[in-house]
Amino acid sequence: MVMRDLSLVIVGIILLSAIAFQQKSSQAETFKCLKCHKGKDSLENLVSSKGIKTADELRRLVRQGPKAGLHLTSTDEDLELAIKYLNLK
Repeated sequence: MVMRDLSLVIVGIILLSAIAFQQKSSQAETFKCLKCHKGKDSLENLVSSKGIKTADELRRLVRQGPKAGLHLTSTDEDLELAIKYLNLK
């Protein structure tokens, strides 16, 4: 009886973990910036290579930098999601 209860708990934990992972993955897929910024052009790599330390620096680069024209369709909400994703202050 104890083994059966233990195995039910383990199965429950595995299912909850899978659901949590799936929700996190689906959030990442809906995050617009991550659709283009992959691999060597990932957000993390760009922030690191450009020396961006604050949210204001990222906002300025996206809106006024050399690639601002490519980011015209990016909303302020998209930009705030990127800031949150990168843990910029």
